[in-house]
Amino acid sequence: IFSMISLGDDTKKQSPIYNGAAGFLAGCGSVLLTQPQDCVKSRMQGEAAKELYKGTVDCAMQMMKNEGPTAFFAGAIPRMVQVGMTSGISFALFPVISQLLNKVM
Repeated sequence: IFSMISLGDDTKKQSPIYNGAAGFLAGCGSVLLTQPQDCVKSRMQGEAAKELYKGTVDCAMQMMKNEGPTAFFAGAIPRMVQVGMTSGISFALFPVISQLLNKVM
């Protein structure tokens, strides 16, 4: 991801802006990959899950059949913002803190 953002310029590896952008995109990507499983898990944790579903696979099948594929991405936007920002800030601060620690030690 970083090489796409920096267009192959390795001198930008210490830039908090580029690292933050890469972290934000990585966080958003992780949400897109994990949101479907998280939605199914959340439904299975509900009180009515025992009456509604026979198991996890049945829950996923019913979600797809009754609500369509968008049901698997319910709540993805707020989670993407939260995880993306958290990852972006972490990625942006890491080189800054590393430089400060290298000066002190």
